Amino acid sequence: MSSPRPHLPATPAPELPDDAAWRALADLSSDMLALLDEQGCITWVNEAFARIGGLDTRVALGQPLASLIGFTDSPGPWDVIAPALAGGQAIPAQELPWRHPSGDTRWGRLSARTLPRPGASSGLLVALQDLSEQHRLAELLETAQEFGRLGVWERKIPSGEGRWDRHVFRFFGMDHTTGTPDFTVAAKRIHPDDLPRVDYPASTRQAGRYEARYRVMLPDGGVQRLHSQWEVKNSPQGQPERTVGIMVDDTETYELAQAFNDTSEQLRLAVDLGNIAIWRQDLRTNRFHYNYRAYQVLDITPKPEGLSLEEVRSLIHPDDLPRVIAAAGTALNSDRPVDMEARYRRTDGSWRYVLTRRVLRRDAAGEPLEFVGVALDVTEQVEKSRRANELAQRLEIATHSAGVGVFSRDPETEEGEWNTEMFRLNGRAPELGVPTRDEWVETIIHPDDRPMMRHVRESLLAAPTDKHEQQYRVVWPSGEVRWLVNRARRVQRSGRTMIFGVTLDVTDRVRTEAALRSANERVALTAHSVGLGTWEWDPKTDTSTWDDQMYRLRGVEPAAIPPNARGRREMVHPDDQDRVDKLLAEAVAQQKSAAYEFRVVWPDGSVHWLASRSTPIVGPDGGALHYIGVNWDITEGVNAETARREKFIAQRESEAKSQFLARMSHELRTPLNAVLGFAQLLQLDSDINDTEQRSRIEHILSAGEHLLSLINDVLDLSSLESGQLKLDMQAVPLAELVNEALPLVTPLAKGFHVKVECGDIDGVVWADRIRLRQVLINLLSNAIKYNRRGGVARVGTELHQGKVVVTVTDTGRGLTPEQRAHLFEPFNRLGIEREGIEGTGIGLAIVKTLVGRMGGSIEVCSEPGTGSSFSVKLQRADQPSPVAADEPAQPASEARVPAATLLYIEDNPINVMLMQELVASREGWTLVSELNGARGVARAAELRPDLVLVDMQLPDFDGFEVLRRLSADPRTSHLPCLAVSANAMPDDVARALAAGFVEYWTKPINFAAFLKSLESRLSTLRQG
Repeated sequence: MSSPRPHLPATPAPELPDDAAWRALADLSSDMLALLDEQGCITWVNEAFARIGGLDTRVALGQPLASLIGFTDSPGPWDVIAPALAGGQAIPAQELPWRHPSGDTRWGRLSARTLPRPGASSGLLVALQDLSEQHRLAELLETAQEFGRLGVWERKIPSGEGRWDRHVFRFFGMDHTTGTPDFTVAAKRIHPDDLPRVDYPASTRQAGRYEARYRVMLPDGGVQRLHSQWEVKNSPQGQPERTVGIMVDDTETYELAQAFNDTSEQLRLAVDLGNIAIWRQDLRTNRFHYNYRAYQVLDITPKPEGLSLEEVRSLIHPDDLPRVIAAAGTALNSDRPVDMEARYRRTDGSWRYVLTRRVLRRDAAGEPLEFVGVALDVTEQVEKSRRANELAQRLEIATHSAGVGVFSRDPETEEGEWNTEMFRLNGRAPELGVPTRDEWVETIIHPDDRPMMRHVRESLLAAPTDKHEQQYRVVWPSGEVRWLVNRARRVQRSGRTMIFGVTLDVTDRVRTEAALRSANERVALTAHSVGLGTWEWDPKTDTSTWDDQMYRLRGVEPAAIPPNARGRREMVHPDDQDRVDKLLAEAVAQQKSAAYEFRVVWPDGSVHWLASRSTPIVGPDGGALHYIGVNWDITEGVNAETARREKFIAQRESEAKSQFLARMSHELRTPLNAVLGFAQLLQLDSDINDTEQRSRIEHILSAGEHLLSLINDVLDLSSLESGQLKLDMQAVPLAELVNEALPLVTPLAKGFHVKVECGDIDGVVWADRIRLRQVLINLLSNAIKYNRRGGVARVGTELHQGKVVVTVTDTGRGLTPEQRAHLFEPFNRLGIEREGIEGTGIGLAIVKTLVGRMGGSIEVCSEPGTGSSFSVKLQRADQPSPVAADEPAQPASEARVPAATLLYIEDNPINVMLMQELVASREGWTLVSELNGARGVARAAELRPDLVLVDMQLPDFDGFEVLRRLSADPRTSHLPCLAVSANAMPDDVARALAAGFVEYWTKPINFAAFLKSLESRLSTLRQG
């Protein structure tokens, strides 16, 4: 603003120029000038008066000046000015508002002085300087300072005398009526740690611009963060003369930045806690770069340069690699995220299921730049047999179960879409289609909520934010009222405004909230009933406050005075005391929440697990005043988790044992195949007539078969214990089963000179036919082997309380009570192993487990020196439907077997030699062998053999891959393939047959049965 004009001197009176010169001089002035008569009426105005004041000179003349431009109808400075003008009084310069003919309020500086005129009465000369623009700019500056948190200050150099505007006083928490303090006083409010950065005195020595950021400690404990900028200006003599500056309040900006940092840290923590891996693939270099979590998931050493495409693909399971490559191709042609689940190999050889999501990033030109994605180790959530479509199905079920309705609507066309849940939530049949908005409001919305819902969409479209949430009621056709909440969002799609949203059923929540609002006491009672204890703790004084439940959680009665620090510590288990102290100390030091679990020892010595959650209550100065928290008993949960871990460990141990036995079985069967194979070949050799040599061969066969029996029994026991053995439950006639079993034990009975008798055999039981026959043969074999010479082994059945009892009795040595106590223990032969009777010691363990799996039970009665009786009790079943008997098959050996070519794919030369000897025993048969899968497949395409015998473990790839390649080639797809393997686990056999192998033979092979099967199959092929 311009400074006030000086008053015209009262004396001596100036010599006025003539009238024309005087008027010309007045018209040159930029101020509004007017000459008033004794009553304050206008007698003359200059050109500026007419131009700035907007008044017609002819209209203004003769009018009182105050009534033309003054605000005489409202209180203000014109209450004094108007009478003074009317009285011809001089008026010192002062700022005041004045009225423009347009109705606008303007500002100016007005002054008046008397003007004597020769030969006439004196008049009053009024000058009005228009300050409207300066006043407007001053208001804008004030507004900018207010909303921009801006303060202006200046100081003289070297006196230090200064001037602050009112905003600077507010920044420093000082009263502006006390005057601007000097720098020393103001500096006392600056935080001590920031004071060294505010070296204002040093800046006054040289002209220039300076700035500093610092904190100001307010009297009420608050903290202001200021950014001060100032310029030191020189005098005309070149010396620093004064400082002018501005201050900006950065407190809110800092707090927002701090909140952003906190949010970023929380995001990083969420990524860590969620075990989320982050990765990207540079499509220009085809290298993968991972965060540290990804390297942990893959269990590989971090590489700053990343991993090549080949290295990454080498980690992926071969069965999953094609789908991973396909997913990458899909993502390359889409801008949408693509999900993929695959197995990745770790350094220990194990496989981890990893769920990945990738999305394509493009450069400014739209060219593919890189894949970015996240990965999550989902091994624990994925079963080994789970397939990708099962995951999609479970996700669909989960979405449906969540009850989330999804909707969208185009406000212009009124076209909308609802998912199935949206129809259900609104009580509308899907076949009726999506209702119009008016139909939805007028027929589905509760009548009391319709006025509100009619304007919801308009509110969303006009709102400054693009999100809106609304809770309302709907009435179903049945009359039931449901509470729903819509969470909608306004989105721009292809230049059009669309509304997308979700709908949730919050009926239960609304009802619960209504109940809670009127039941505070019941809420407190509920919290008490669930055993939730609350506490407060002051870290500075180490004092605490407990409610009664806190004492009960520690097995003591509530006390009027809470325990001191020592008392609280003594209640904690000794092994947890230091850990709890450390966690609390860290929480206090970092002013953060604390969450931990610990044990307490009750007075009776029992140990209980408690969970603790607490949060700090922070004071105005940023320091923690005290902590509040809760405790609750988690003993049951901890015990359950311990049991779960123990069960998991036991399951892992069982799986490891099964895998070990499977590998051991394979390793034992391979050499045993050679032993029994060559022994069978020798037995079939008609040139060996020497009785002693044949006896030796029989010994070899007997020993080998005994070892094979031991291996089979061990595998059976392992399969039963792990639950892998599948049973085919059916109605089994016992008479048929006994007739099948007796011929199989007759040779054994002759060898031990024991007579086998068969009593009344009747009844049908619910069992697995093969496994029940195994049980019966085992019991009969024991009754024969542990009988006396000339003794009797007898089998019979009887009905008892709706069940069938199968009894096997012998007249042998019997069992003592101590022997009966350990009778079903695996590998415990009860001391008989020293008598030379063959056995493994696990037959009865298998019998008991099999009977139990079939829903039955087994009992034993025995007297030393008299004999033993084993009774198997099974569920009675209805008589099975008769099955038409097959035509008696012509024995293969009785018909002439045609010439045939067999291809044997096997890498073990001994096994090849055995098969060659076996095939050579049949006239017209030719055996061709190959040592690996690739050569075997190629030879099959070239040779077109009648049968293909495939070993399941080959050097280059397994038997399944051989079968797959043969089936995929039109030249070999018709060839029957027989699996020949030392893998004898039931799962191995079932998997091979399901894959397409026509038969599965486990090593060592029974040559007689094997040849009979080959002859039968070749004859069938020739006939077909």
